[in-house]
Amino acid sequence: MPAKLQKIKFDDLQIYFGEPYTVNVESAEGSITLYQPTIGDIVKIGYEKFYENLNIFVANTTMYRTMLWDIGIDWNEFSDYQLFLLLFKNIDDKIVEPMFRDVKLSNFKPFEETLENEKRYILYDEKNHIEINEEVYNYISQYYRTVFNIHPKDMFTKGETMKKLWIHKDKRNAELNKFKKNPDEGKFSLKALISSCVNHSGFKYKLSELKELPVATFFDSVQRLQIYEQSTALLKGMYSGMIDSKEIKQEQIDFMRNF
Repeated sequence: MPAKLQKIKFDDLQIYFGEPYTVNVESAEGSITLYQPTIGDIVKIGYEKFYENLNIFVANTTMYRTMLWDIGIDWNEFSDYQLFLLLFKNIDDKIVEPMFRDVKLSNFKPFEETLENEKRYILYDEKNHIEINEEVYNYISQYYRTVFNIHPKDMFTKGETMKKLWIHKDKRNAELNKFKKNPDEGKFSLKALISSCVNHSGFKYKLSELKELPVATFFDSVQRLQIYEQSTALLKGMYSGMIDSKEIKQEQIDFMRNF
C-alpha cells in the first residue's frame, strides 16, 4: 500500500477569511498560490462542472478504484499522486481559474526525472519554471480538502477475494442507481445548503452578499447554524425537564465551541 503523506496543518483563521496560500517547498522549483473560490464563482461556473474539476485535486484512489481496476491498476498499490497525474489532463483552465489565478495548468507537462538513482514523475511549466511534484500536490490536495471539508476515506485491502468483492459491489450499486427514480437522491447538494441557510432566521447573509463569501466561510456558517440549533434544543429540553442535565456535557450546549 502507498505510504501515507504527512498531514499538513493550515491556519484556520486564514482559511476562514479566504486568504490565499502559497506553496513554496525546497523539493520543487517555483511556487504556486492557491485561492479560495467564492460561492459566486461556483454559481457562475456551474456546480457540476466545478466539482468535477475540484475532484481531481481532492480524490483518493478508493474513490476511483473501479475505474483503476478496469484498466488494470490495483488501487491498493496506487498513490493519490499517481491518480492525480492520471486525471490531470482532464482539468479545464477556465473552470479552475478561481483556484489558480496566477498560473495556467494547461502549461504543465509531464516529465520523468532521476534524483539519486530514483525515478520520479512531475508536472512542469517550462515557461514560468514552476514544478508540481508529489510534495506540492500534497499541499494542494490537503488545502482544498480542508477548504471544502472533503475528507475521503481510504479503504485498502490485501486479499484478492476482498478486492474483487469491493469492485463487484461498486458495479452492482452503479447498476442499481440507474434504475432509481431519483439517482441524485442522497447526494451532496450545494443548492440545498444555500436554500436552508437563506431561509433560516439566524443566517445573516442575503443572496447578493452570499455570492461574495469564500466557500470555507459559508461551510463554517452551515456547521455553526447546526450547532446553534442543537445547543438550543438541548437547553430547552433541560429547562423543560424533558432532558436530564446530568447526561449533557457542557460543551454540547456551547454553540461557540470549536468544531
